Amino acid sequence: MERSYKRVEDLMIREEFDGEISAIVARSEGLFTEELAALMVVDSKGRSQVRIPTLDKVRPGNTTVVRGFVARIISVREFQREGMPQKVANVLLKDGTGEVRLVLWDDKSRLAEEGVIAPGVWIRAANVNVKREGPLLEAHAGRSSTVYIEEETVDLEDQMEAVFDVEWTSNEELKEGDFVCVRGEAVAVRGPRSFRRRDGSRGRVLNLTIFDGKAMAILVLWDDLAASFGNVAVGETVSILHGLVKVNRGAVEVHSRKESLVRIEE
Repeated sequence: MERSYKRVEDLMIREEFDGEISAIVARSEGLFTEELAALMVVDSKGRSQVRIPTLDKVRPGNTTVVRGFVARIISVREFQREGMPQKVANVLLKDGTGEVRLVLWDDKSRLAEEGVIAPGVWIRAANVNVKREGPLLEAHAGRSSTVYIEEETVDLEDQMEAVFDVEWTSNEELKEGDFVCVRGEAVAVRGPRSFRRRDGSRGRVLNLTIFDGKAMAILVLWDDLAASFGNVAVGETVSILHGLVKVNRGAVEVHSRKESLVRIEE
């Protein structure tokens, strides 16, 4: 904290510095430590001493810093390691020169699970270990790594083709709890309809039954997405990125989340 403040003490008083740190920690709902928030303040003032390579310069076997925009949330899953529950999230980063899969372990996986990391935002991950898994490089962010979101965002309309260049999950392969990208022809449309939640707030929901040539699935779009895509017609092809699979009375559903992206394909 003290070293971070010394980098910017000619630009701001200590009370202002501490105030910005508190605001960042509060906005992250406790996901960011004060030390990480201090580094973010220093970086926002242009005083960061970290040199960040473009993603095409990242090499396996190195411990480095990676920076890119989130093209998609690949997965968030739980597993057992030596009898203990673990969690990991996989996020695809791009920067115009290349791409890397950022692997967020344990507590850091919450950033993807809770929607803090979402498509279009720029993130920086320091002290990550780079490995090669098949054709793609992976940057692993563990306990000693720091990950934070920058203020810059990407215009997803300009990057839509890159963002939607994904591996689609077949409706036959959908499993409850998975984060998936699916597409298919709309064969039935129900809604959108309004409803009142238990807390008294109003919401909207739209159900789209889609067929991908092999099996059916139901897309459940909530609130703003339900309103935006309420004019989907039977026969149009609909795709969704970052949906969450649920099973409701035997029916397989893919639910939108706040970081989900949806489009009607031409």
